Amino acid sequence: MTVIKRDKKDSSSDLVTALDKLIPLLSNQGEEDAVACLKDAMELLRKSQPGHADHKKAVAEIIDAFEGDHELNAYTLHAKSGEWSEAEELSIASNRVLSLALRMR
Repeated sequence: MTVIKRDKKDSSSDLVTALDKLIPLLSNQGEEDAVACLKDAMELLRKSQPGHADHKKAVAEIIDAFEGDHELNAYTLHAKSGEWSEAEELSIASNRVLSLALRMR
């Protein structure tokens, strides 16, 4: 088995892409405060280089949105229904964002 290690620039790009998918889903759930927080963090990610203080701050804000006041972890844990729904899409998108942010911490 070959393990391909990704560099932080690729992970940062993946995180921005994942946020682009998650933000509209959260908006549909009425999570406007969390959406604003994640949009701010996404802009910081776009403007800064991995390892830079602003980049680290953005990643920390994303992780905090899942574990802190916004409690976005609630969207990562759900009971599977028999059909594909927005809940499953939201769960996958939020898991992707959180795992990428934790990897970049």
